[in-house]
Amino acid sequence: GATYAFEDRVIDGQRVRCVLLDSVQSQANRLELALLEGHRARKLRFPLVQIDFGSVPEEEVRAVGVVTALELPHRLADAHFGASEVDEKGKRVPFRHRDPKKASALGRRFDQGSIANATPIFELCPTALIYGMWDSHGPRGGLGERFQRTVVSEIVGIDAEAGRRPASRIDPIIRTTKDIPVERSPEGWKVVEKGKAKLSEVGLGNVTPSLKDEKGREHHGGVTIRSARQVWHLSLPALRRLRFPLEGRPTDPAVDVAARVTLAALALTAQAWQWRSGFDLRSRCLLVPQHELRVELLSIGSTSTFSLPAEEVAELLKEASRAAVAAGLRWNEEPVTLFPGKELVKAVQRSRQLAAAAPE
Repeated sequence: GATYAFEDRVIDGQRVRCVLLDSVQSQANRLELALLEGHRARKLRFPLVQIDFGSVPEEEVRAVGVVTALELPHRLADAHFGASEVDEKGKRVPFRHRDPKKASALGRRFDQGSIANATPIFELCPTALIYGMWDSHGPRGGLGERFQRTVVSEIVGIDAEAGRRPASRIDPIIRTTKDIPVERSPEGWKVVEKGKAKLSEVGLGNVTPSLKDEKGREHHGGVTIRSARQVWHLSLPALRRLRFPLEGRPTDPAVDVAARVTLAALALTAQAWQWRSGFDLRSRCLLVPQHELRVELLSIGSTSTFSLPAEEVAELLKEASRAAVAAGLRWNEEPVTLFPGKELVKAVQRSRQLAAAAPE
């Protein structure tokens, strides 16, 4: 029942039929994965928190491996982190806890994060200040701190037309076009004289070519577009709302500026690294840029354009982070590793067992 997101947009003064190819949420995930790729290649260094599932004895859970805040949907505020533990003085303690006395030092510091005190988030998970975060799974629940996105990006198809696609399948072994009844069970399936399921439901037999499904809805046939456009914004006013006080010191505007410049450099780096990685959004949706990445700086009454080569912007991030450290902020280049708590291990193990036992 899914539908394409068509809408009219004004481009160069003209109303043009467009279709959404990659949403704001999807683009945020792709930008984070571009940063993760650079981090794993050790070409980009920035604070990162991760959970290591590979250290547990349960085989199904070990297969998860290492999962980072760049991959989980709620970033550092994700419930997976809340159900994990940290090594402190040779003992594992909960990363976060409703009773602050039982939480780790890192978790307590994270709980102090706010718009007026974004320092803990900057030092633990700066990408959360770029792509947004709502701490709805923390000790305060729905009253947890919200951090606005400072980067908004989406990709749209220009001058779009919907296509039509026939669905069909030719089975070289089972040649009949009539569907054979089968009976399904947890152990598999078997052919019967009368059954609620059909052979086609287990992936066998022919499927007659058709433009519509069983409910009369047309099969999605993709879209044809004249071109695609990425609309990417980094809001400097949103960055200016963030404050970065240092512990035991009065607010220093120079520290605020150093932190904001570093966040801006990280956001630009993610965008440059995404262009470097390429745009293979899904099957038959491979987009190739027509030129190098260019960014416009929009000021009151003026606009300036500059290019963003990936390697140069990575150096810019290094310079900005060094300046932030010189101003008194922390910028850990090695990941902080957490470990799944007992209940999280049980939940992952149980979910995988149920998924393996469930019929397709």
